[in-house]
Amino acid sequence: MMKPADRWTAGLVLPATLLTRRWHGSLDAITDSERRTLRPIGSTVHEVVAKTGDLLAGLLPLPSVRIFQGVRPAAANVPRIPHAVSAGRRLVLIESVAWPPGRYTASATTGQIYCDGVYIGQSVVPLVAEVGHWREILPADHEVSGFVVVHPTAQGDLALPAAIIEDLSWTHADQAIRAIQAHLRSGQTVSIRAVAALIAATRTAAEDHP
Repeated sequence: MMKPADRWTAGLVLPATLLTRRWHGSLDAITDSERRTLRPIGSTVHEVVAKTGDLLAGLLPLPSVRIFQGVRPAAANVPRIPHAVSAGRRLVLIESVAWPPGRYTASATTGQIYCDGVYIGQSVVPLVAEVGHWREILPADHEVSGFVVVHPTAQGDLALPAAIIEDLSWTHADQAIRAIQAHLRSGQTVSIRAVAALIAATRTAAEDHP
């Protein structure tokens, strides 16, 4: 059976303007929702993901980097992923939160998030599921991982969860570019298959049905 990425790219010649564009999609669809299982505390989702978008501009010196905003998830009725970064055959899916000081942990079995031992009603399960989905639809030589960028809401110690969930990393906002860049491969050519799949996933309903 042909994979979705193969269907999207079979016989496809992407216009040069799409291949050379560094940003795709929009954050307009990233809004507050109870269905968003990773979300900021004390700020709107749009405010926080816009801050992350400003940070991600620091990746653009890598020539193969393409940044996608508002990536449609595989599951129905699940909010879009704010950001995805593609560089060669590496893809990083990025969620953003803003949390107050505390010691945060994530359950390796349930994906639930705790602060100082108290469950805060958030979970990484949908993000981990999306990492698996993109790993399935992209060619086998592509690598996919997830990142949660954590912005502080106040001064104080903010300890992030340990990296105990496979293919999921956490980073403070002020360290995000260095951490994400470490997962990307510089010098690789743009993956046409990844770019085509991500462009399709960032299309809006209006674009799908003009």
